[in-house]
Amino acid sequence: MSKTVKHSVAVLIRNEDRILTVRRPDDEAELPGIWGLPAGTYRGSESLPDLVHRIGKEKLGVLLLPLRKIAEGLQERAQYQLRMELWEARMEGEPKHVAWRWAALSALEDGRSRGSLCCELALRAGPSRS
Repeated sequence: MSKTVKHSVAVLIRNEDRILTVRRPDDEAELPGIWGLPAGTYRGSESLPDLVHRIGKEKLGVLLLPLRKIAEGLQERAQYQLRMELWEARMEGEPKHVAWRWAALSALEDGRSRGSLCCELALRAGPSRS
């Protein structure tokens, strides 16, 4: 039996040489407590701009505008296959997420070591704004 495929998008928001990171709740089933990137999974026929806007609204309380695709990847998880795209986005407003911070890209190392695909994609892409 084949696994369900979960299509998701993570967003990379830059502020000079730092990126916006969010901390996952400690009670999350997957990757509890890690610092990573805001992300979401497509719902139905949702478009990329709609998903990025929803991530901004629901996860951060801000307006997010997608700028460009940076990377994509695939990861096998216990219950499903995760297909993720990493998009750079522009943020309008100040985040209202309880646990967020501006951090160096290297702050995602812990998340990558614990299996976070969004952290892996961001670190693989590097700090470039090309």
